[in-house]
Amino acid sequence: MLGGTIDKYIYIQALPLSPVAEQRFRVTYRATESVQRIEDIQHPVIRETLKLYRWEDPLNIATMSDLPGNTGLGSSSAFTVGFINLLHRMRGIELTRYELARQAIRMEQEILRENVGIQDQIHAAFGGLARYEFSGDTIAIEPLRLTTSRLATLNASLLLVYTGTQRRAIDALDSQHLRTTRGDNRAHLSEMYEMTRTGTQILEASGSDTASVARFADLLDEGWRLKRKLGEGVTNPAIDDLYLEGKALGAQGGKLLGAGGAGFMLFIAEPARHDAFREHFGAGNVIPISMTDAGSTVSCFD
Repeated sequence: MLGGTIDKYIYIQALPLSPVAEQRFRVTYRATESVQRIEDIQHPVIRETLKLYRWEDPLNIATMSDLPGNTGLGSSSAFTVGFINLLHRMRGIELTRYELARQAIRMEQEILRENVGIQDQIHAAFGGLARYEFSGDTIAIEPLRLTTSRLATLNASLLLVYTGTQRRAIDALDSQHLRTTRGDNRAHLSEMYEMTRTGTQILEASGSDTASVARFADLLDEGWRLKRKLGEGVTNPAIDDLYLEGKALGAQGGKLLGAGGAGFMLFIAEPARHDAFREHFGAGNVIPISMTDAGSTVSCFD
């Protein structure tokens, strides 16, 4: 797997509630909950995480995010990683990045029983642009070694285009999971695996920064062609049209982020082309992004 973290965040705040408060737990996200018992919290990650770590003290929890959820950016796993990290730090415990990722994976896969992978939790815990190898319970991490100018050229070329729709990752994974279980995706996945090696070599190679980013964009384009074959829920006519429109506007390559079906399309295009994207898709639907080294962090205020 080759991937990384971008400069868009989920923020989770937690403050002790006064013992005289009417309810012991107040939770604010898309909805607002005020309940007496943890078991009555409707937000599944917050409820099950508090139960798992046997939290007892009254708590006020609020969440905010730079971008909407269910858009293929790994926000659900980022939230799980962040909330687990926050609860531990409030108890004076600092988990390693590996422990944090593992506990988030356990929460989503074993406790919540969601049909999700492990890449989003790892990205959120570790941060940075890296290539990952998985073998059983072992995770090998190979951070990419980009020069400052190469990273700057890549960052200046990245932009997201919102498809206008949202969905849960598990809704798009059923078809892919069935095909993969039957072995129908074996050849595609093998080719995509080799692409992670090629992509690493391209980004780390010496030479022209502009040419290297263009070659990486071509590889991304080929990866999207393969990903579209993994299952019926990966794409649809509207997404295919949006991708072709982006290419016509000058994108060198791109792909839909996440499991598929909705969310954000990532494009790599020369910075001079970005205004054309904003004019065509609408400024509010085009979001420039940059890669960031930061994984989940906790700030404590006295």
